Amino acid sequence: MKRLLVGLLMMAVGCSQAGSRNGSVNDDGIKPNNVAKSVSEAPPALIVGSQAPPLKVSRFLKGEPITSFEPGKIYVIEFWATWCGPCVAAMPHVSELQKQYPAVTFVGVNVWDEEESAAEEFLKANDKRISYRIARDEIPQGGKADDGVMSQTWLHAAEAGGIPTAFVVNGEGKIALITHPMDLEESLPQIIKGKWDLQKAAKKHLDEIMEERRSASLQERLRELITKGPTVEAIAGLDKLASDNPSSALRIELAKFQLLSFSEEMADVALEEGRKLIEGPLAKDPEMLNAIAWELVDPERKPVAPAALQALALDAARRADTVSEKKNMAIVDTLARALFCGGDIKAATETQRRAISLAQSSDEPVEADVLNELKRRLREYEQASPIAKGAAGKSE
Repeated sequence: MKRLLVGLLMMAVGCSQAGSRNGSVNDDGIKPNNVAKSVSEAPPALIVGSQAPPLKVSRFLKGEPITSFEPGKIYVIEFWATWCGPCVAAMPHVSELQKQYPAVTFVGVNVWDEEESAAEEFLKANDKRISYRIARDEIPQGGKADDGVMSQTWLHAAEAGGIPTAFVVNGEGKIALITHPMDLEESLPQIIKGKWDLQKAAKKHLDEIMEERRSASLQERLRELITKGPTVEAIAGLDKLASDNPSSALRIELAKFQLLSFSEEMADVALEEGRKLIEGPLAKDPEMLNAIAWELVDPERKPVAPAALQALALDAARRADTVSEKKNMAIVDTLARALFCGGDIKAATETQRRAISLAQSSDEPVEADVLNELKRRLREYEQASPIAKGAAGKSE
């Protein structure tokens, strides 16, 4: 239930090959004032408008096999893995599209599963939910899942770093669209009817690729600077990065605040920066207000934030509670922690009870370990109260 600022800054959608398959998700010469220029302007090997690569799979696990793209026919080649939650969640939608457009051939290509039998076992349990062809990527002998022919010639060639990803092949055998399978519904009918503007789609796709490259480069530079710790050099680098990348300035300012908050020497600067954030661009954003507050009062934080920053956390948590109309369990939990850190044990206890009440009355089930954590903190606050301490002293 942690609400870490880094987690919100690094948030991503979908499943990455390197991160999600394993259960998770240095100075490279990029200068702070040259991030955009350091990004390659060369297009990927495979883009919208390119001729589709061969369909080279090891075998079909479901449906009639196909070996090539027939002229005049539309194909959707969608990539998935058994461990990828968004992939599995998209399958019913893809099945519905196959039923809606029977003339279109949908093929789900299983990639990035190390175990050869994983897809087969998955199909045994989910066969009735899937109404389209399923194939397994062709992995070279002795190779890893990422070495698969389809993974390399489609996903990597297109710089599609995550799955699920769907490629639509038009009647001319060209890539007409590269997108998330949940976003096929609007574009697919136009492609089928021959009304799809391929040139416009190609430009849009290439622009998106370049933006993703710039974002990845910026992210890497952010990581570099944060890793340096709260040094003058790192703070100056962040300021320069924000100046050169105005569209990402807020994201960079958040990283700067986080870094400053760990420096005793720069506590006053951190306080000033944090105040600007919670009273300015984040004033109406309860999740980010909450993230800032928790960053400062997290009981696992080392070192503990100075009292002035803990007071800022209390202000941010109160603002978040107000903006969320006092209905967000996690925010109320953070507020209770901020009150406790500020020495208001009675208010912290009452607020934590409110967090538990929200959890117990939630329309969506709250996991048992989350509820137990809320109750554990309540006991911590109750035991810290003067009354509890007094009773403990008499019993001794």
